[in-house]
Amino acid sequence: MLNFWSRDRAIIVGSIVFLILSLMDGVLTLWGLRLGVIEEANPVMQWLIETSPVAFMAAKLSLPIILGFIFWKIRNRSCKFVTYSLGLVLIVYAMVMVFHVYRIMYYE
Repeated sequence: MLNFWSRDRAIIVGSIVFLILSLMDGVLTLWGLRLGVIEEANPVMQWLIETSPVAFMAAKLSLPIILGFIFWKIRNRSCKFVTYSLGLVLIVYAMVMVFHVYRIMYYE
């Protein structure tokens, strides 16, 4: 029973961290674009930025929310998949944050 609760807590915390990292990614992307030190690599997100930064941020924040709900829903059927996927997402986003911070700090 203890393992069940710790796994659920890990999914919740991981999803919240994913949401925070996604928010930071969006803010730093917009800031870096304004400074001219980074480029958005995703063509869909680039189009959203050009259309409306608000739409870009809405899309940026909807991904971790939707993925968090999906992970929560399948947590009992695919525990290893959820754990590894969430871990991979957090590692990738952490690397993106390091890249953004480095580029913005190097610029200034």
